[in-house]
Amino acid sequence: MSSYTSRSIDAQGNAAYSDEENRVWQDLITRQIPVVQERACQEYMNGLRLLNLPRDRIPQCHEISRALHAAQGWALEPVPALIPCNQFFSLLANRKFPAATFIRRREELNYMQEPDIFHEVFGHCPMLTNPACADFAYTYGKLALSAKPEDLVC
Repeated sequence: MSSYTSRSIDAQGNAAYSDEENRVWQDLITRQIPVVQERACQEYMNGLRLLNLPRDRIPQCHEISRALHAAQGWALEPVPALIPCNQFFSLLANRKFPAATFIRRREELNYMQEPDIFHEVFGHCPMLTNPACADFAYTYGKLALSAKPEDLVC
């Protein structure tokens, strides 16, 4: 398994990604757009259109947050990597979706064990623009916080 580099967020809310990391994003999104156009539901495609993801660089979390907030009152919360269950559910219960601040390496283009920013933004955020999905994720987070720890699977 390759190592990854989690990016710190500066005072303006930006992560500094390298040219290579931005090229990985570009390669991933360029190859995935045709796939989802043929297979994804209309709600996902509507969300993808609303997010208006850049093709040439990794978007900053605050950019995605603007679109999510306008659509359903959500925000994208930068996190370094996988987070504990309580933190994950607490974010959902506060209408925040966690996004790792790293992107997979080129040799892991097809699969990475941990979710990276491409997985979070391209895979999940479009559906958070949909009222039913956004409300479900919020309710899921709230209910999970009230569950007994032994009843949770993360």
